Amino acid sequence: MMSNEYMTGGLLRVVEWAKYMTPEELLAITPEFLGKAILHRRERLASEIPEQLDARSDELSEAASMARSAKVKRDDVNKKVASLKKERNDAQAKAKKLFVEANAIREATPKQKGDTEPEPEWAKDRLQQRLDALDLSLQTNWGTHIDERSTLNEMKNLIRKHEEWVDSRKEKFSEINRMKDLQEDAKQFLETADKAHQAMVQLHDENQIFHDTYIENEQKRKRADARTTRLAQALDESQRGIDYWKHCIEIGFHELMADSERVREGGKSSRALARERRQQAVKEGEEE
Repeated sequence: MMSNEYMTGGLLRVVEWAKYMTPEELLAITPEFLGKAILHRRERLASEIPEQLDARSDELSEAASMARSAKVKRDDVNKKVASLKKERNDAQAKAKKLFVEANAIREATPKQKGDTEPEPEWAKDRLQQRLDALDLSLQTNWGTHIDERSTLNEMKNLIRKHEEWVDSRKEKFSEINRMKDLQEDAKQFLETADKAHQAMVQLHDENQIFHDTYIENEQKRKRADARTTRLAQALDESQRGIDYWKHCIEIGFHELMADSERVREGGKSSRALARERRQQAVKEGEEE
């Protein structure tokens, strides 16, 4: 029969060898030996876990740092995207408002044919030709001072009438020019909106990279956190197990051997007692 001294490798060795042991050999194993084997196993686990826990803690710290960094970058890009989106939408809204105002002016202003300015080039040329003709007349014709004065007055009248004609057209063309200005401003806002949109598109790809990086590292962090938690729990359980089995070895196994003592004295086993309790519960349920 194997001796307790030979089997001091621990409970796992006992379990491994149990299939090769006879019933007599199994019964010969004392509670004290099993308690010490379990204690040895617990102590070995407790000595191995801290190193693993440190490694997992480092892994958790690194993953958390990378996830946090990726999240900050992603959130920064999101803020830029939100700002660009607002800039784009505001510019589009302003452009739309200006186009509506310009269209209203166009609808209210009669359509003009030909000229688009109060003082077109052809009118300037015509005035200049008439003035040149009068000036030539002054230079080439020998007239009295009265004739000269009459020619000069005619020149002044031509200029005055031209200016009056231009002034009469300015009010009519002012709304048209204002409409053109509104349309030009609206186009500038559309260009601003387009630039903001293009910047958004570029940031979207960058944001997706940061988001994927964040998700990947966040998953790593969660896995590392779960492993760290399990190891911490295992270390705590091992320490409590060490304390418990040390206590049992010191004061004895009377509490653990209570069921065995009861059966040895002719009482019922734990399984038999459990069966009776189930049967009693079923009976009471039927009576209700």
